Amino acid sequence: MNKFIEIPSKEKGYEKENDWHKHCLYKQIPFITVKTRTKLADVHWDYITYNTPQTDQKLSELSDIIEKGTLDIFKKYANADSSQRINCHLIYFYDLNIPHAHLAADELYDFIISLVP
Repeated sequence: MNKFIEIPSKEKGYEKENDWHKHCLYKQIPFITVKTRTKLADVHWDYITYNTPQTDQKLSELSDIIEKGTLDIFKKYANADSSQRINCHLIYFYDLNIPHAHLAADELYDFIISLVP
């Protein structure tokens, strides 16, 4: 089972990302992408595939847990040039080494799914 999709920066269009979004929406699983460049990648999670008011409310209630847990994941895989933006509905990890981005995305998926099964 794929936990995220990798999208090379040279890939034009959004077909692959849109197909992944549809898959995640259908399965009601976290929508996580890893956008790669030559050596670095960005990891992104968006709650958009959880389309119920109950889930939105649960994510808001778990805001502190989400922020702490994802910050721990980020710190585990970040390098000196990495940065992040984290809230209970959107998570961005910028400029991770590609192998670390894959590990972070995998761990982020497991973390989100543990909170919103």
